[in-house]
Amino acid sequence: MKNLIFAFAASLLFVSCSHQRETASGQKFNVIRKGDGKEVPAKNFLIMNFMFKDGKDSVWNDSRKNPYPLIMQKNQANRPGDKVLEVVGMLTKGDSVTFQVSAREIFKNSFHQPIPPKVDSTSNFSFYFGVVDVLDSAQFMKFREEMVAKQNEKALKEQQEQLGKDTVLIDTYLKEKNITAKKTASGLRYIITQPGKGENTKQAQTAKVNYAGHVLNGKYFDTSIESVAKRENLDQPGRKYEPYGVMVGQGSVIKGWDEMLQLMNKGMKVTVYIPSSLAYGSRQAGPDIKPNSILVFDMEVVDIK
Repeated sequence: MKNLIFAFAASLLFVSCSHQRETASGQKFNVIRKGDGKEVPAKNFLIMNFMFKDGKDSVWNDSRKNPYPLIMQKNQANRPGDKVLEVVGMLTKGDSVTFQVSAREIFKNSFHQPIPPKVDSTSNFSFYFGVVDVLDSAQFMKFREEMVAKQNEKALKEQQEQLGKDTVLIDTYLKEKNITAKKTASGLRYIITQPGKGENTKQAQTAKVNYAGHVLNGKYFDTSIESVAKRENLDQPGRKYEPYGVMVGQGSVIKGWDEMLQLMNKGMKVTVYIPSSLAYGSRQAGPDIKPNSILVFDMEVVDIK
C-alpha cells in the first residue's frame, strides 16, 4: 500500500508547471501533479488526502491529522451544484489538484447550512486534493481491514500505556492513605468493607447495587443513595434513589463494574479503584469525568436475581 501521507507544502512546488482544467459547470482547478489519466469506474473507491482552508488561511480540515484518509466511492461524487464534488469526480489515480470555491457556494451547495457570522461571505475557500490510490471493492475491503487492525493495535498500545500510568497513581494514592487493597490482573484495586454471603454474582444474573462514585481527587459525580446525593450536592429533584439493576457481564456498564460485580456476593460492600482503561478511557463522560479519569466507587450488592 502506498504511503498515505502526501505533504501539501511539497505539492505546491509543482504549481509552476501546473495546468488548469474545468468541470462541466465551469469550476476551474489547477492540476499540480498529473496522475495516470484513467477514468475511475463508478463503483471504485478513491483514497485521498485533502485539506481546505478559509479566506484567512485558517485550516478547517486536514486529512493528515486524521487517523484515516478521505475515502469516497466514485459514484458519491455526483451531487448537482456541489463544485467540490464536481472536481473530485474528474480526478484519476495520482492526481493532485488545488482550487477555490466561494464561501456562498460552499455553504449553500456543499455544507448545506448558513454561512457562520465570522466567515466573510465574499471570500473564497481553498482546497487541495491528492488521490493516493484507487481501489475496487475487493481491494477496498482488504484496505479497510488493514486500517482497522492498525487502529486497534494503536488503541491497545495506548490503553496499556495509560494503564501503567493509572496503576502508579492508584498505588501511590493507596500508599499515601495507608490503605491495603486486593489486586486483580486487569488493574482493579479494591477493599472489602463488609463481607457478604453466598455465591458471587454470575454473568447474565441481575445484581441490585447501591453505589457512590467519585474521581480519584475526591469529587463525586453520581450515586444511587439519597443521603450521599444531598451531602455531595448531587440531589436531582424527582429522581427516585434506589439500588441500580445491572445485568452482570453483558457490557451494559463499564468494564470495571462488570469485573468487580463478579467478585462480589449478596451483602458485600467494597471500595473499588478503577483505571481509566476499565472505565471511560480517553472519552469525557460528563463535566466531572475527564479523559483518562481514574474512578472510585463504593458499591454494595443489595440483591441478586
